[in-house]
Amino acid sequence: MTFPRDLLNQAALLANKEPARPKQASLRRAVSTAYYALFHLIIEDSANTLAPSSPAGLRRVIERAFQHGQMKTACKKFLEADIARQKGHQTALPAGVESIITFPLNPDLTNVLIAFVDLQEARHKADYDLSDQWNRLDVLDKILMARQAFAAWSNVRRTPNAAVLMSALLFSKEWHR
Repeated sequence: MTFPRDLLNQAALLANKEPARPKQASLRRAVSTAYYALFHLIIEDSANTLAPSSPAGLRRVIERAFQHGQMKTACKKFLEADIARQKGHQTALPAGVESIITFPLNPDLTNVLIAFVDLQEARHKADYDLSDQWNRLDVLDKILMARQAFAAWSNVRRTPNAAVLMSALLFSKEWHR
């Protein structure tokens, strides 16, 4: 977990690099780095949960299989399922998957899901929408969101719902077959 934490710390350094007038490059890289910190935290835990430690290197191969878009979609589906269940409705999840999730979702897990989606969207904006200007306060809010997601993840990462989520991040496309 050192690399994800290092990325999060790097995001804060970038956001505060220029004390008076922060450069857009520093602020944009800070947002992107905050997202990647959470991304790497989650895929590292997921690979460790889903793959054995032997043969050496298998977990790194598994980590490379995670796709940003699929992970965002899985997070959104979990959030939508939680809302649907709270309203007494069926979810869009496959029945076999829905039956192994405990609803309502733990608020910490919900916070991680929301942060992942929000930070990924912010990263896309920071990396690709050059017409938009970032300010330090907005960037520091994104870094705080990532820090809070780190703390929330540490509370839920070993729960059954987190195990289902970690599987969904990699396999959810296959669950609808």
